[in-house]
Amino acid sequence: MTHGICAILFDKDGTLLDFNSTWLPPYRAAADYVASRSDGRVSAENLLASGGYLAETDTWQNDSLLAAGSNRQIIDSWNVLLGRALTVAEIQHISAIFKLNADCYIPVTRPLRTPLTVLKQAGFALGIATMDDESHAHTMTDALGIDDLFDFVCGADSGYGVKPDPGMVHAFAKELDIEPCRIAMVGDSPRDILMGLNANAGLSIGVLTGAHDREALARHTEHVLDDIGGLHDYLGSFHLMDST
Repeated sequence: MTHGICAILFDKDGTLLDFNSTWLPPYRAAADYVASRSDGRVSAENLLASGGYLAETDTWQNDSLLAAGSNRQIIDSWNVLLGRALTVAEIQHISAIFKLNADCYIPVTRPLRTPLTVLKQAGFALGIATMDDESHAHTMTDALGIDDLFDFVCGADSGYGVKPDPGMVHAFAKELDIEPCRIAMVGDSPRDILMGLNANAGLSIGVLTGAHDREALARHTEHVLDDIGGLHDYLGSFHLMDST
């Protein structure tokens, strides 16, 4: 069902933010730090490769941990490679690296506010569902001056489960008091698409500004766009909004 969609739930990294430009620098910094704490047991290159980064092509393995996982899942994976649990202080240091400052956010289009405002003015409610921490998502919306455009923001630590489970979509629907079938889920990873499908969202739309190519997304949805800039016209082609 697509008729009657009135809300759009966006993934953050790779959908609103250019994935490699935004996240490779902090991932490298975090990997360097963890490697320095490993007494030579693991290198930064190993840590990045284990998370799915393909250095020779500057691309990512499909649905890999660094491209689509939560911060907690990344920490757990690095614990295994280290052969010990990272300490509270070490985790806090890594979290501080992952909490980017305003200069580090590279949006998929400049200004990011423009395509989002077009959607907002068309009557869509907007939300963010990220595998990053919720506080980091709020830091990003504040830094880019788009906080006022969103009706809902959640992260992997918000208590709604993690992708591809349907909880984030259902939480957005509950916040707006609508059925999930009135929501379009938009993301750059198979986990985003599958979350929308698992939640019975009206549409699950992939975008190519992240770590996954058209082939990877098309395995799960026929709806794949170059970026969110084409979203308004694409949704309009389905005559999605109610006529009332």
